[in-house]
Amino acid sequence: MDSNKDEALRCINIAKEAISAGNKQRALKFLGIARRLNQNLPVDDLLAACENLDSSSSAGPSDDVKNVIEEIRKAYRKLSLKVHPDKNKAPGAEEAFKKVSKAFKCLSDDDSRRQYDQTGLVDEFEYNQQYQVRRRRRRTGNDFFDDDFDPDEIFRAFFGNRDMFRNAHVYRTRTHNAGAHQREDLGGGGPNLMLLLQLLPFLIIILLAYIPFSEPEYSLQKNYSYPFKKTTEKHGVEFFVKSREFDENYPIGSPSRNDIENM
Repeated sequence: MDSNKDEALRCINIAKEAISAGNKQRALKFLGIARRLNQNLPVDDLLAACENLDSSSSAGPSDDVKNVIEEIRKAYRKLSLKVHPDKNKAPGAEEAFKKVSKAFKCLSDDDSRRQYDQTGLVDEFEYNQQYQVRRRRRRTGNDFFDDDFDPDEIFRAFFGNRDMFRNAHVYRTRTHNAGAHQREDLGGGGPNLMLLLQLLPFLIIILLAYIPFSEPEYSLQKNYSYPFKKTTEKHGVEFFVKSREFDENYPIGSPSRNDIENM
């Protein structure tokens, strides 16, 4: 009986968590199990709480959730325009833009927002979800660091493909002196270089297809390329050749034939 009571209490705790999450069906399921295991446990209040749950909540986000998401989007739009490095030339603007984009990435996703509510950490969610890391190589003084996402990519996805402050140019930061940074415009030749790099593997494959490769004149195993059987006179080792003219091309006593005979 004690084991049944413990299991019933565990089911009640699961039902409470389901009620807190707004999952009416799961809560009713575990309350029913708890009542079957132990009829003396008070579950009437929890059943009443289940009835008060909005049954339509499972069909989609409530108006309150939609309003919160819309407020997040408005706040991101406002802040990202203020701190975007192409508009804000103040020191630290790029780092601020990264943080704003990181916050938006976390809060605009249901799972990440739930994880943030539980832990208060954005990085913890990204680690647990094992986001695919895209390494971005940047130079700051003499140090290199890797970012787990591209803030500019989030910005472009949010505002569309149009460039708000540049005419389809990409910039990168280079260090010329210790602590001095200069932006280099890559607009003109950048796309051509990227196109060449993308086509390079195909060009290599095509070149390899046309480069002739010399095959050995004999093989120890018979196949469609080596159908004719031969035997060395010295050791009686069987080998296979490409054509019947093998003896003419490699006459017995010639240096090349001796190499084969001594194998």
